[in-house]
Amino acid sequence: MYAKTLIPGQHPVPALMATTDDADVLVPQLLDRGWALFGEPPPTAAAGQLVVRSDRLQLIIDDQALLDDLNPYAPDGWWAAVDALEGRCVVVIARDGDVDLAHHNAGEQIAALVGSGRAVFAALPVVTVLAT
Repeated sequence: MYAKTLIPGQHPVPALMATTDDADVLVPQLLDRGWALFGEPPPTAAAGQLVVRSDRLQLIIDDQALLDDLNPYAPDGWWAAVDALEGRCVVVIARDGDVDLAHHNAGEQIAALVGSGRAVFAALPVVTVLAT
């Protein structure tokens, strides 16, 4: 499941929170490709891009869709924040059971993952594909 969100602050940061059953496999692979454990300093050379289509959202790494799901709603200001970060978005990937993105306290669940070693993140370029 995916959820687009804004990390609050003076300059809100666009984020995509993703949960997956494949996290035990994906986390080591993403760490090998320059991602960082959630809560560590931001990585500078993480592999991948976030591809946003009219109906799908994909995390593409090495020309392979590692995550592929329906394109979730973007809150007001999300696209402007992507533009302010020069077309980038913070992507956080966690295990399915660690965060319920539909729950009212999902933010607290995500915050609890900081420093736990159970989630990874990177700031990735956002690519918009309007045609199929």
